[in-house]
Amino acid sequence: MSPATERPPAVIEILEQPISELAHLREVDPPVNLVARVMTRLSEPRLPSVWQWLRRPFCIEIRISPLALVGLGLVVIAAFVFVGATLR
Repeated sequence: MSPATERPPAVIEILEQPISELAHLREVDPPVNLVARVMTRLSEPRLPSVWQWLRRPFCIEIRISPLALVGLGLVVIAAFVFVGATLR
């Protein structure tokens, strides 16, 4: 692009003073029943649906010592030997 066809970057004007016509809109109190309804909804969490409950992540933790792992390996090997000997 040539310098003649380049556009200057967009300039964003930041207003330092609030617009006087809109300033009175800040001073509006919400209805009391609306505040109470929103606060009760926030304080009481919703129960998850069945689908949400089924999709939640879960963790399975197995704590086993190295000695128990060796013993479990020996039991599995003995089971395979026993099954292999009975199939002959």
